[in-house]
Amino acid sequence: MEFHYADESDAAFLADINRQLIEDEWDGGGMSLAGLEKRMRRWLSEDEYKAILFQERGTTVAYCMLSVDEDSAYIRHFFVLHEHRSGGVGRRAVELLFREIIPPDVRVTLDVLASNRAGHRFWRSVGFTDYSVRMERDPAAKTSSAEPPPAGPPPAA
Repeated sequence: MEFHYADESDAAFLADINRQLIEDEWDGGGMSLAGLEKRMRRWLSEDEYKAILFQERGTTVAYCMLSVDEDSAYIRHFFVLHEHRSGGVGRRAVELLFREIIPPDVRVTLDVLASNRAGHRFWRSVGFTDYSVRMERDPAAKTSSAEPPPAGPPPAA
């Protein structure tokens, strides 16, 4: 497996990959393809994120959007293209990330949707552990006051 950093000429391709990621995890919806491409172009023009395309035999098989600074790294997106899943591509890409891209002495974090059980299994299998739980309240979702809040002292801040 080899990799290269994406540039602005890859923005449309990256937007399509990002669309696939969104469809996989959120049942579609969200930004338009044009909106995703605009966001990709912005990310590629700024210094905060680097987009990485992983290839095998000249074919792109996976993608990562990564932010790295002197003491930490954040994996914003990681996606194995559908036709390349279940063959170890994700594991090989992560190994390459840690061998050649992310410095060995930085802390690495990422978010996995609570509903993404396969993602949880994968990230645990490559050495990640649970760190926090990010919660949200969707204003469009109906809330019920029938269930009282959990008893006990408030969590430590």
